[in-house]
Amino acid sequence: MRYMGKVFGLLLAFATLPEKSRRDFLTRLNEFMMMSPAQRRRVIAEWQHAAGERAGQPDEPVSGH
Repeated sequence: MRYMGKVFGLLLAFATLPEKSRRDFLTRLNEFMMMSPAQRRRVIAEWQHAAGERAGQPDEPVSGH
């Protein structure tokens, strides 16, 4: 239960996304859930890198998939 505040924040952020962004998010989440541990580590590193590059930038679609 110690992460519930974070979970609710993520749910609220998801709920405010445009419909297409919600679909994109769910697609990526489903793909992540099916990955091997090694694939998950790789994609987490990619996401961290992308998030770091985008820090402070306005929201816009991220290319690639």
